[in-house]
Amino acid sequence: MISSSRNWQIKVAIAALTLPVFFSTVAEAQKSQTLKAKESEAKQFVGSMNKAQQVYYAEKAGFTSSVSNLLVYLGRQTQPNSANYSYSIGMVNKAAVFNYGVSKQANLKSFVGGVFLVGNKPQTILCLNAAPGKIKPPNPTNTKGVLKCAAGTGKIAQ
Repeated sequence: MISSSRNWQIKVAIAALTLPVFFSTVAEAQKSQTLKAKESEAKQFVGSMNKAQQVYYAEKAGFTSSVSNLLVYLGRQTQPNSANYSYSIGMVNKAAVFNYGVSKQANLKSFVGGVFLVGNKPQTILCLNAAPGKIKPPNPTNTKGVLKCAAGTGKIAQ
């Protein structure tokens, strides 16, 4: 009887040690999925802004610096009201425009999309900050038609 009581105590001790690890792992996975869903919102919207800039350029022979102007091309009436991201556009010159999804939360990563005039055709790139935070990503570059994300960011598929 003592040995079965002892085995039971060992099993209870093992369960007490492993359950917190199991639930912690599940909680981390759920947290990770929640962050990915929030980041996906910005990835989708900035990618859509890139595409809308291409259409805008084809119709107007130039890019726009206004998110409101792009909403028509996105099939939206209003800019997304987001607790997680703010969206903006920056123009450097007539040959490039940058679309931003900047995180409002310290634990989310920010995005930047670049639309460059390569020859006479707009080309796009979408980049993600390597680290989370409320940091506006640096602009991607165009070197002789080769688009590249800036240091500290990585290219993602659109």
